[in-house]
Amino acid sequence: MHWWEKQPLRIVEIVDCFDLQRLSPEVLAKTVKKMGGNVQHFHCMELSKNESGSGLDDRSLYFKTSVASKQNPDRLAQYLPNAKKYGIRVVVYFNVHWYTPDFGKKHPDWIQIKEDGSQIMNVYGTGTSFCINSPYREWVFQILRDLCKYDIDGIFYDGPIFFSNTCYCEYCKALFHEKTGENPPSKSNRNHSLWKEFIEFQAESMERFLEESNKIIKSVNPEILFYMNGNSNWPYWTTGRDNHRIIKHTDILGAEGGFLYGILNQTPVFKPGLTGKLISSQADGKPTVVFDCAGHKPWSWYLLTEKEISILLYETCFSGSNYWIAVFPDDINQPEMKTISEFGDFIRKNPDPFHNTQSMSNIALCWSTKSAEMYTGSSVPLTDFTAQINGKEIGDLHAEFNGFYKALSKSHVPFDVIDDYEFDLLKKYNLVIFPNSACLSNDDCEKIREFVKRGGNIVASFETSLYDENGKQRENFGLSDVFGLNFTGKIIGPMEYDYVSFASTKKIEYLKGIKKKFFPAPEYGIFVEVRSAKTIIFFCKKLIGRYDGVPEISDMPMMTVNRYGKGNCIYLAGTYGATIDNFGFFEYLAIVRNFCNCLAQNYVVVENDKNIEIFLRKKENKAFLYMINLTCGLERPINSIEPLQNTKIILKGLNVSSCKTLKEGKSLDLIRKKGKVELFLPSLCDFEIIEISLKKSQKGMM
Repeated sequence: MHWWEKQPLRIVEIVDCFDLQRLSPEVLAKTVKKMGGNVQHFHCMELSKNESGSGLDDRSLYFKTSVASKQNPDRLAQYLPNAKKYGIRVVVYFNVHWYTPDFGKKHPDWIQIKEDGSQIMNVYGTGTSFCINSPYREWVFQILRDLCKYDIDGIFYDGPIFFSNTCYCEYCKALFHEKTGENPPSKSNRNHSLWKEFIEFQAESMERFLEESNKIIKSVNPEILFYMNGNSNWPYWTTGRDNHRIIKHTDILGAEGGFLYGILNQTPVFKPGLTGKLISSQADGKPTVVFDCAGHKPWSWYLLTEKEISILLYETCFSGSNYWIAVFPDDINQPEMKTISEFGDFIRKNPDPFHNTQSMSNIALCWSTKSAEMYTGSSVPLTDFTAQINGKEIGDLHAEFNGFYKALSKSHVPFDVIDDYEFDLLKKYNLVIFPNSACLSNDDCEKIREFVKRGGNIVASFETSLYDENGKQRENFGLSDVFGLNFTGKIIGPMEYDYVSFASTKKIEYLKGIKKKFFPAPEYGIFVEVRSAKTIIFFCKKLIGRYDGVPEISDMPMMTVNRYGKGNCIYLAGTYGATIDNFGFFEYLAIVRNFCNCLAQNYVVVENDKNIEIFLRKKENKAFLYMINLTCGLERPINSIEPLQNTKIILKGLNVSSCKTLKEGKSLDLIRKKGKVELFLPSLCDFEIIEISLKKSQKGMM
């Protein structure tokens, strides 16, 4: 077992790369330790700033290397004894995507080329970037060889990356022509016959670069950790960074799920947890890390509030990932740092809930990676590497996914996030939800079909399975038999003031708690023809105006249920998740809660209508119930959390021996009833972890 697999990683990066003399080695190591870190991203490459712009160059390397044009003090050698003194593992930070324009002028053939033939010169507004298919790769590889001569613990690549409008350099053109006999197509033209092949070529180029990098490192020392920052739930066509390829040649899978930008009310509070869950499913059993930034992006020198930083860390670690937190030297004495130190210290004292745990969720939410690449409703978010690129409004993939994520969280339901390369794992779950998973291959559809036939349950919305993996529309749903429906070819909308209504006043468990006869329709719907499904909710006839009389129920299904084999399929014929994301209507949330209760085995029930997010994981003979209190005001950034008292929790189907809180350190009284255990959590401030000891008969339970 490698060192990075033996304990929870609390990775701290003091971003002093703009002035390496700012903090002495002693102060730097002491600060990382004070902040609760046991691993550090260490800077020994200074990012230069001159009249031409900013970035890395060959004059700013503060370690011994043959590629340096200027010999600087060996900061790496000076620092290593200090880190070891404080028990800190040193991972060298290597920026492989941002270089000064002056350095680019020395190596013009290394520079990434845009579609229009010009050089990329606007990285962070000040620098350029080099292509990993050019001779630049040998420059990087030599630095790796030189770094591996030191007694370091790891190397982290910041990047590498292709940008959304690159790379058309001579080396990429030659390699692509060698592969296809053609020139690279425009990346902005998804309809080009070679578009997907060019995207895959860039992802393969990235994979080769990582494979060769890792071989160089491991040939010197197999105990040197190697990893980079990959993708969260956004397309990889803009960057070439495909997580399923990245993890083959790196030791950890990571992504920037904890970078919060701009107007925080437009950013899900669960963003780090979402990322942690997704990359955990993609990591092939290797550790994962979510990159969390204490700064409120794009204002890197302005901190988020203490509560916002806390939630980043809780979401990250309770999802099963390790955390990386970045702060600038000016931040290290700010009061917001206290929350990082305290949580790091908590993990140090309580490592079990944060290391080698397994999810106990019976529900999975699918992020459709194939749809992210090929579907016209897919968008690209603003990140440190990508500009925002909006897809078509109809079928917004992110909004649909985020809406279901939000509804599951509000329902106090533990759930996993998987992607459409994980369908061999479907049998782990009682219920899998497909939020507009539009692009599915025939093989994907067959795996889902078998899952339901054998007793699994699914929920699907809008255009799920209406396209193949290449984005080509089918004549009918690929899962039409599972849905019990046919696609008629008609999409309706926008429905700005229209309604839906249930088909019958007869008691239906899926409609439990819904009292209103009419409630708002999703903005867009699909007209489907019923084959074997039963309609639960209908669209109402479209209104000419919002005061166009009392809504009239139509014969157009909005929610249907179909029995298929031993399982069930709920189909939602509209942009259901996006409606939750935008409006959060009570009825939409209630339906999600109801189908979870009807179609999945929930081990935990939290009887509290407050905003509490829960996670449930297991290790050996212990289960851990992680709870985040998100009960706060209407506005973000979050400045305060409302403490909750005496929250009732019911544990079902678990052979419970005892329970105790890890934050407060108190044993909890248990009320045993047939098939369940009831307990009360006296106080929930920001977070709590309940350690549930299981009797021997349940140790092997997943």
